[in-house]
Amino acid sequence: MQFRVILLFLCACQFTFGALKFVQIWFRHGERLPTHFLKFPSEDSTDLKYLDIAYPGELTNNGIYQEMILGEKLRAIYGSHFGKKYIPTDFHVYTGKDNRTSTSAQAMFSGFFPPTKEQRWNDKLNWQPIAQETDVSLDWVSLGAVDNCPVYGETFRDSSEYIDVLSQVEEQDPGLIELVRKHSGIPIKEATKYNHAIDSLKIRTILQDPRFPVPEWAHGYEDRILNMSFSIHDKIVKIQNESIGNYHVELIMTYFENHLKSNKTKGIFISGHDTNIVTIWDVLQLKNHPNDIPYFGAHLAIEMHEKAGALSLKFFLSMGFNETQVEVTPALCEDTGCSWEKFKSLTESSRKSKSDWILECQGIERAGEPVSTITGSMIVLLSILVLSTIILGFTTFSYKRQLNSLRDPERARLL
Repeated sequence: MQFRVILLFLCACQFTFGALKFVQIWFRHGERLPTHFLKFPSEDSTDLKYLDIAYPGELTNNGIYQEMILGEKLRAIYGSHFGKKYIPTDFHVYTGKDNRTSTSAQAMFSGFFPPTKEQRWNDKLNWQPIAQETDVSLDWVSLGAVDNCPVYGETFRDSSEYIDVLSQVEEQDPGLIELVRKHSGIPIKEATKYNHAIDSLKIRTILQDPRFPVPEWAHGYEDRILNMSFSIHDKIVKIQNESIGNYHVELIMTYFENHLKSNKTKGIFISGHDTNIVTIWDVLQLKNHPNDIPYFGAHLAIEMHEKAGALSLKFFLSMGFNETQVEVTPALCEDTGCSWEKFKSLTESSRKSKSDWILECQGIERAGEPVSTITGSMIVLLSILVLSTIILGFTTFSYKRQLNSLRDPERARLL
């Protein structure tokens, strides 16, 4: 019954929006253990039972399962667009450097593209590997950028907007931050440190596993912890719109533009983080999204449709691996619809190129990027000077040899 409803929905969409031409799907990794902070002072530091669940920052078995379910759900929605057989040239898959994004991509595709009979390479394993590429910049988002970008991170930490975030969340829930300061064992003087402790408490709350329990001192604060996790990230993301937000606009537009140039691929899959999704909905001002952090396996689908030769965009958000897609609308297109040309024109001034973002993050230019005109001119001029010096040196040496030869007594008469 559910599958028939999805089919009817897809048929209705095609009639209303036109044929689906291309789709990019940004999805969050599955359930994982905390990355930064694991043990509190009141706990036994030698108790490592949590490692039976997963290693820090890595997917749990449940997280892998969530991604497989997400793949099956996306298959029901987009299976007819991508076809039954995995064809590597039909789409590209990008993941961050974090293991959890790479593992999530493979788990998701186990549900999205199980092998056909001809592609079955193991009779006992209904799975096939899917090619993927690493894009480390996908991890440079929200507090990930603060941690991983030495140049941008230092500048951002010193900004008054970032410094004020801690004051804002302290005012929002003074009792919670006082509790965490008292029991975490770490000095909380900035939002990053506070988030590390909150993230550990949040994951414990979600897991509900006796091997990694919520500390007794945090009992009764679970809902406030979940709210605080979203609040910290949302506040950070909002003040990054002109940097990381604009870079995400660049990625979105580049994926579409590359498709239109080649007209061969059917889609792009980006395995990232909840904050990638939050960044996109903030920078594009997507309406109708909830004030909550996207759950594990959440995804944002940005579809390009073609009808009578005209291209348009549609945005669909799912807040978790088992949640239904809901249409969200950019503020730019709220009144008159989102035609491709209109969207391209309105976002033209809000794009930060990848080379500019790498330079801002790392303080170095990306290998293979063309050098500036001035730098190129200086290199050419230096090459000419070096060549002239070499030629002048050989000429001087040649004349000196001739002069010494003429000073020979036997050749003195030639003078």
